[in-house]
Amino acid sequence: MNKKQLSAVICLVSTLGAASAQAQVEAASVKLGSGIEFTPSLNMDFQHDDNVTMSETDEISSPVAVINPNFLLSADNGVSAYNLNYSLIRGEYFDSEDDNYTDHFFSGGAGWELNDRNKLELKASLTDGHEPRGTGFSQGSGDNLSEPDRYKQSDINGKYTFGAESAKGQLSLMLGTDDKDYEGGLRTAGRDRGTDYGTVAFKYNSGSRTKLLAEIDRRVIGYDYVADGVDTLDSAQTRYQVGVTWEGTAKTTGTVKVGARTKEFESSAREDYTGPSWEVGVRWTPKEYSAFDLNTARRSNETDGVGDFIDTTSYTLGWSHEWADRLTSQATYDYSINDYQGEGVDREDDVSTFGLQLNYQMRRWLAFKAGVNLSDKDSNAAGFAYEKNLTFVGLQASL
Repeated sequence: MNKKQLSAVICLVSTLGAASAQAQVEAASVKLGSGIEFTPSLNMDFQHDDNVTMSETDEISSPVAVINPNFLLSADNGVSAYNLNYSLIRGEYFDSEDDNYTDHFFSGGAGWELNDRNKLELKASLTDGHEPRGTGFSQGSGDNLSEPDRYKQSDINGKYTFGAESAKGQLSLMLGTDDKDYEGGLRTAGRDRGTDYGTVAFKYNSGSRTKLLAEIDRRVIGYDYVADGVDTLDSAQTRYQVGVTWEGTAKTTGTVKVGARTKEFESSAREDYTGPSWEVGVRWTPKEYSAFDLNTARRSNETDGVGDFIDTTSYTLGWSHEWADRLTSQATYDYSINDYQGEGVDREDDVSTFGLQLNYQMRRWLAFKAGVNLSDKDSNAAGFAYEKNLTFVGLQASL
């Protein structure tokens, strides 16, 4: 079978694949001794993408094969827990080889229950990844790139918690640092940045499986390079939120946090911002085999080349249903409003995505999936709107 024939087969399977399905496999592990377990798994997707670069016109269509092996080392003795994970994702575009990619993800963590009231967690991650053409800084101009932009990102953080889960009060402190660097020399130097962040949170157990909470989140963002004649984007963000979290009350579980956020720029030429902030996540389970999810948030994101920053509001509705012991489905609808902030900037992007996935668990260690994702982006700025349809079939396997 030659390459063009294989592309046609994958395209046909992807298009018809919505009648197939998959569920999460129950991964088995290999015991290596001394309490250490090794858990490998493999994900494979065959997709058809009708707008690879998310272009408003002259769309590129291509079948895509994605392979994703994962390897996990873990150990847990009830008092301390450790994990180390490596994941590779390889994407092969049969009709658009410029978009091929190989990404690497490393992560690790450790946690210690020092006693009933003291807990310490450490986490670290390293990503050698890419931004697909037409996303991030190449929105509206993905066709102008000869290949996707690549970057390396590292993050390390630690969290200390004082107070047992059943105590009236629980206090936590989290500190971390994140660094993101793009490959591309002077062309991408202005994107490179580091972020030092911290969160102080307090939970009050009010009884009846309900906790009140308050938190302050602080982020200091510094850019590595500022071109001559350009005002720096260095800033400090602070978010203040109060809310409530509950479990198993009237078939619902959730967290609601509301408050305010600020963004203060180092440059006086950029206008400081104060606005609302919220995070909501609620699950309603009317039946044990069916659940509905609502998530919404209002937050500040760093600019992707336009304005000072992006004021983002997002909404997600989801429905998960178990049709039979081996057959499940997930339907989701996402809608986000991205309002670009800055003097003289008038751009707002509205993005909606509908996703439907069927899952069939053939064996404990083997499952199949099939589905579709339909995306539609509107913008008041020319060149940034697009429509994108992605169909897929895939499998997940483990030991």
